[in-house]
Amino acid sequence: MSETPYSLGRLLGVVLDLCRFRSGPQELPHSQGLLVALLVAGLALDLATANALELKEPVLARSLLSSLVLLGLSWVALAIRRLGHRYLQTASALVACSIAFSLLILPLALSFGTAPAAGVAPTPVQMLIVWLGLGTLVWKISIDAHIVRQAIEAPYWLGFLLALSWVIADFALARVIFSDGS
Repeated sequence: MSETPYSLGRLLGVVLDLCRFRSGPQELPHSQGLLVALLVAGLALDLATANALELKEPVLARSLLSSLVLLGLSWVALAIRRLGHRYLQTASALVACSIAFSLLILPLALSFGTAPAAGVAPTPVQMLIVWLGLGTLVWKISIDAHIVRQAIEAPYWLGFLLALSWVIADFALARVIFSDGS
């Protein structure tokens, strides 16, 4: 049986459907090459975004850590449920949606401007951007929950708790590893 080629247009359609809760990770091909390509694209996007935002933090290391947390914890969740055969599709869906949300958040980050000094209130536009960013984060966690829920055959609330715990773990690890000690 020959495998049907998976076009970029089809991939974008599946990612859009994932972000609208209309499909699941099973819609993606079981492909190590796709996962690697998505990881490389995500890393390149993180580096380009850091350059555009003129970030001074260790972006490469931070991006690799986030990928490792996402890939590692999704593997653990699938292994616990003895569904490891779903890993490539699940990881590809999670990474692809992370890329989509990075692209969504970039214009917000660029329009935020310079962060206000300590003790200075943000402008109303900056506060609106913060709220839009928070809404985008909740949407991303909800999509990750949707993907995980389908992958591990669990209720949505469990998928949401797992996705939320992964975000917290990623943030906490980055804080510990990349803290400057101040």
